[in-house]
Amino acid sequence: MAQTIIRIQTKLMKEYYQYFSKYAKGGRPEGKVAWITAFAPVEILEALGISCYYPESYAAVIAASSMEQSLLSKSEELNLSRDCCSYSCCIQGCLELEEGPRGVPPKPDMLIATNNQCNTLPNWWNILAHRYKVPLIVIDYPGDGADRRTAYHYVTAQHRNLITELERLTGNKLHMDRLAELVENSRNSVKAWKSVIRHMKDKEVIPTGLFDDINFLITARCRRETSEMYTMLEEELSRRPLANQELLPVFWLGYPLWYHADRYLSSILEGCRVSGSNYITWWNIDYAGEDLFECLFNAYNDTFLNLSQKTRNERLGRLIRESGAKAAVTLRNKSCKCDFVSARNIDIPQVEIDMDMIDRTILDEKAARDRISLVRETICTG
Repeated sequence: MAQTIIRIQTKLMKEYYQYFSKYAKGGRPEGKVAWITAFAPVEILEALGISCYYPESYAAVIAASSMEQSLLSKSEELNLSRDCCSYSCCIQGCLELEEGPRGVPPKPDMLIATNNQCNTLPNWWNILAHRYKVPLIVIDYPGDGADRRTAYHYVTAQHRNLITELERLTGNKLHMDRLAELVENSRNSVKAWKSVIRHMKDKEVIPTGLFDDINFLITARCRRETSEMYTMLEEELSRRPLANQELLPVFWLGYPLWYHADRYLSSILEGCRVSGSNYITWWNIDYAGEDLFECLFNAYNDTFLNLSQKTRNERLGRLIRESGAKAAVTLRNKSCKCDFVSARNIDIPQVEIDMDMIDRTILDEKAARDRISLVRETICTG
C-alpha cells in the first residue's frame, strides 16, 4: 500500500498517543518513560529505548480542543498563578483533573529539562519532579555568547553524563551506531521541513497547516517517516498556485494561537496574507559536525531562543527580508516574554498584539483588528 501524507501522520500520532490513559486502558510502554522539554537531545533518549513525551506540545493540543479554560482554573486553585507560563498551568490542571483530549501521558520515570528555550522550563520540571518523585536532569546550554571551544566541552560533558545516568536508570547500553542513525534521521527531517516552509513566501499556503505540521518535527524528528512525510508535503505545496500578489504580505512574529481554529488571526487579516513566520523555523536546528557530540552541541546549544540578541536580530531580519513581508504582526505573548524580545530592530511596520498562545481570554480581538487595519491603510496609502 502506497504511503500518503495522511497515512504517515496517522501512524506517527497513533504511536505517540497509544499509551495515553484515555486509550491505553492501563497499558504502559515496555521501556522507561521520560517527559522532556521541546529542545532536549531526544536522540540520546531514543537510542536508549526511552519513550519520550512533550508536555508543552500536549498543552497546545488541549487548547486546540477547547479544553484549556477549566484546566487553567484548576491550576489557579492550586496556587499556580495564571501569570505563569500557560503551558505549565494547562498541564498542571490536566494532571490534577486527569482530563485531556487524549487523557494523560504515561507517568514519567525521569524528567529531562533544558534552558535553551526559556528559563521557565527547569522550574516547571522541578514542580513535576516534586509531584512524581522521579529523577530530574537539567542540561545547561550557554548559547553563542560563550567562548565556542569552552562551551563545546562544557555541553559535551553534560551529554556524556546524561548518557551515563540514563544507562544506569534504564539498564540499557547506548550504541553509537544507533545514535548516529537517529541524528541522521533528525538532520533529514529538518532538511525536508526547510523545503516545505520555503513555499510560504510565494504560494497559496495557509499558515494553519504549517503551524500544525511542525509538531512532527518536535515529537518525531528522529523518525525516518518524518522526513518522508515532509518530502511528500513539499511536492504537494510546489504544485500550489502562486499567492495573490494584491494581498499585503505580513510576517507572523511569535507563537500560533493554539486555541484559534486557524492558529492565527485569519478573521482580522482582510487584505493580507502571511508570507513568513519565525515560529516555523525554530526547530530548524543544525546538526553540523564531524562527530556525534559536535552535531548534538551545534543542534541544541544554538537554538533560536538561546542565541544572543544580536544574532537573533540578524537571523530574524534575514527571515523577514526573505519572506518579502511589508509589515509584521508581532505577538506580545503573556507566557513567553523572551520571544517578544526577539522582535527588536525590525525594519518594517509592526502591529503589536497582547495575547497568549493557550489562554484565549488575553486577546482583545477588536483592538487587534483596529491596529492591523491602521497599519494596512498606512502602507497601502503611503
